[in-house]
Amino acid sequence: MPDVKHFESIDDIDRDAWDALVPSSCFYQSHAWLRGQERPEFATAGYLAVEDEGELLAGTPFYDFPSENAPPLPDVAEGSTVLRFGTRTGYHNEFLLPKDPGRAGEGLDALVAGAAERAALLGCDALLFDFLTTDSLRLLAGRFDVRAQLRAAEAVVHNDGGTFESYRRLLGRHVRKREYEIRRFVDSGLRVETASLSACVDEFAPLVGQTMDRYNASLVPAEIHTFLTVQARCLDDLGTVFRCLDEKGELVGASLCFAWRDTFYARVAGFDYARVRNAFEYFNAVYYEPLHHMERNGMTALHLGPSALKAKVHRGASLHPLWAAVVPLPATTTAGLRRDAVADQSLADEVRAEAGGGMGDEEWDLSRVTPL
Repeated sequence: MPDVKHFESIDDIDRDAWDALVPSSCFYQSHAWLRGQERPEFATAGYLAVEDEGELLAGTPFYDFPSENAPPLPDVAEGSTVLRFGTRTGYHNEFLLPKDPGRAGEGLDALVAGAAERAALLGCDALLFDFLTTDSLRLLAGRFDVRAQLRAAEAVVHNDGGTFESYRRLLGRHVRKREYEIRRFVDSGLRVETASLSACVDEFAPLVGQTMDRYNASLVPAEIHTFLTVQARCLDDLGTVFRCLDEKGELVGASLCFAWRDTFYARVAGFDYARVRNAFEYFNAVYYEPLHHMERNGMTALHLGPSALKAKVHRGASLHPLWAAVVPLPATTTAGLRRDAVADQSLADEVRAEAGGGMGDEEWDLSRVTPL
């Protein structure tokens, strides 16, 4: 029988064994990323590891938030005291399980049982798996009673050809506008160079602050510097900063991406808005230069997250649904999926109206979201 163990730090779990369960779509559940999210001032982190004869079969992080720091609950979890499972940040969660379906089911059963035990010890009456992919939702609902709601859409550029030319073909009717953005940047005299995050935290952090202020997502400067410093310590070998420079080599803006398997994750960007030249600096630093970098390094997907969907779709992104899933305690092994189909469809229609495309008919046919 599988054994479920609880750890207080991801450092207590072998990095190679954990990351062997983490596919390219799950950078925000990788060992290094989770290490950088162990910030006790925000939440107490914990980890469940399912082991079978010494082999890691499944795993998940979880977070116990103090009330003053707890993120807002999705509607489907209102009225419950939940323990949150999955990454604390990143807005993308999947179950870390073996590829073999039989062993995956065994691992998920043990993982949910361990999660329920841990949640009960903390006085919770439900498990919350937030920003869960459709496949993981269906897998969970195929084994447990689940309440779910459509939560968001995430944007990913799937450049299967792996070259900038294949990306251009992906743009379709938008290609001329994107080529104009690239020419405008080149003609401006600005250029992009790459650097490690550790080499430029001090100059990058204030620009991130400017951009966050511009979009009403302000953090105090010291906190921005702290989270970038922590990421540099934990993830420097995976990160690339695209530095937008003027003719004197002075920084006008920058973006930070992390490489994981064949996927590049655009994480954060910042610009000095008093010095930009209306030359589409943002899109060159966040999209086009990273795509060139991806071609040189054999990566085929650019993960762009859940915001500004229209701009992302117009630059070649596809949209994928993400869900909030609640398992009431005690967890019952009667498979079932309960959700408000009208509310879910309404949100999907809002996404479609905002983005203007990028939504595959089959994936966004919510009537097909049924338990496996």
